[in-house]
Parts: sequence; structure tokens; C-alpha cells
Amino acid sequence: MRKLALAVALGLAFAAGAEQADEGQMKKLEAKFKAADKDADGTLDKAEAAAMPGVAKHFEAIDADKDGTVTLEEIHAGMNAKGKEMHAKGDAKFKAADKDADGTLDKAEATAIPVVATHFEAIDTDKDGAVSLDEIQAFMKSMKDKRGRKK
Repeated sequence: MRKLALAVALGLAFAAGAEQADEGQMKKLEAKFKAADKDADGTLDKAEAAAMPGVAKHFEAIDADKDGTVTLEEIHAGMNAKGKEMHAKGDAKFKAADKDADGTLDKAEATAIPVVATHFEAIDTDKDGAVSLDEIQAFMKSMKDKRGRKK
């Protein structure tokens, strides 16, 4: 259940185009791809993809042309598609939690999204007693950025 709540909250962070990875992340991904591409042919087969666990786990879904290999472009497209999917789920969850349809969640409404309820005070940056989708997105982005710096 906690994984689902986190996935929903992360989905909220993907709104407004945030599904696009930043330049630093893309460079890291490209470096990992090149390191995994042992035959330097610009694609990863299943054996090579094992060096990138996330790619290996979702290999079939990422391999859009079903040729048994994945390109960096297919990985990017897969990441963007997943981001859009997560955004849609997060947006739906936010709308469902917003019982009075005012575009914000008060503390009672936020209980429908456990990670938001847990971090309500930190998310409510303007301290108005409610959290907006923008505040949730900013918080989730900051958490993602902090995790990225720890790696």
C-alpha cells in the first residue's frame, strides 16, 4: 500500500511536463546505456539490458518495435509514457481526494493520499492550511532531487 501511495504522489509530481527527465539524469542514463551496450551497436539485447535493472524489468514494454533490442530512444519514450501514466493516476487521485472541488486539499482531504497527509506541513509552503497540486509537485520534486544527490 505504501508503494502505491508513493507512486500516486510521484505521479502528482509529473504534472506540467515534469515527466521529462532533467539534463543530468539524461546524461547518467546515456552513460549507463553506453556501458551496458557491450557490442557498441546502439542497442541493448536482453543480456546487455541486465546491467540496467529497470530496463531489464520492463524490457518487453520498452521494446516498442518488438525487435528484441531496445534503443536509448525507446528507453526515453518508455520513461515519458510511464511519467504520463503516473501523472494521470496522481491527478485522478488528487481530484478524487478534493471533495469540495476547490483545487486544494485540506488536512482531512489529504488523508486520502497518505504520503501527502504524512508530509502535509512541509508541503503546505504558504501555510494556508491547504495544499495545492503545485505545492505537492514542488515537494515531490524536491524529494526526488534530494534522493538524486544522495546517489
